[in-house]
Amino acid sequence: MPTVLHETSFDDLKDLIGDVIKALPYDRDIISPKIHMGQSLDTKDRWIIPDMTISVTALEGPTEVVLIPFYGECSLTETDEHVFEKVEDVIAMHPDLICVVVVLVRKATKYAALVAGSTASNALYNETDNEPQPLSLKSFINLRTTPRSFGEPIMVAGHTWCHVASVEYFVWVRKDETPIDIRSNDPADMVYGILVPMIDMNAVTQMLERGLTKIKESFLTFQEQIEPDLDFTTLAEARIITLSDWNWKSASKCLNSASDTTAHKHYLKWYKALFVTEEGDNASYVDLQEVYEGNQVIAEGSERKHALPSSKLPTSRFKIPKLA
Repeated sequence: MPTVLHETSFDDLKDLIGDVIKALPYDRDIISPKIHMGQSLDTKDRWIIPDMTISVTALEGPTEVVLIPFYGECSLTETDEHVFEKVEDVIAMHPDLICVVVVLVRKATKYAALVAGSTASNALYNETDNEPQPLSLKSFINLRTTPRSFGEPIMVAGHTWCHVASVEYFVWVRKDETPIDIRSNDPADMVYGILVPMIDMNAVTQMLERGLTKIKESFLTFQEQIEPDLDFTTLAEARIITLSDWNWKSASKCLNSASDTTAHKHYLKWYKALFVTEEGDNASYVDLQEVYEGNQVIAEGSERKHALPSSKLPTSRFKIPKLA
């Protein structure tokens, strides 16, 4: 299941794309486009759980076709190679994809639980009426001793609970009938943007506009296939709403908040495992998406048998500064 950081990475895109789709004059009696967060998607060898997809179905007759024009994936613990290989598998199974977005969330340091019995551990022990009681989010986060800014670790009691170094975006849009090639270095095929620690998302915004325009055109083609005798001139001539005013700064602030929440969840997991001894109360927070991604890396690393193309997969471009 997705973590807070996974969800936040696509929450703003969901709102952005949702506004565009709602404004389109497609025929609501003929087709139904839907945005899905965490709905399974099939590939040749397995089912995966993307962070975001768009599906389009016909509303009349049996559902014979489900269009998937958009696919979004966020990587938090996977290697770059693994997440992009997974994207290739999805494209191979769904070659009609129009727009693909990959978000790489990179941590400066891998999270490690606090050592029991340490000074910091004793400082964070809290109790009410002689019963262990973990700190609330408010109480915990207000103990932070580092500046609340991008690139800075969330340190409480001298321990790093979360440290997001960068959030990068890769966006592809299909040019013609040829499936998207994520190994292409042609800027006409793919653009790159960064949201954390600095904001440089202009190219991403422009590519998303291009992708959404093509998705609108796919709505038109689908309607014409379903009802060839009807006139869809209004949709054909419609332009998508501009994305130039989209507030990426707000999106970056949301990721800052998601880091706070992630840090607190790490604390809760550590606290309950250490201090809450009753079996019924020991169901502490588990980062299921991290477990899922980790298992996928182990399970699939030795099973990938097809020869990889000679051109390289994309990779993170942000150089994480060395810690002092």
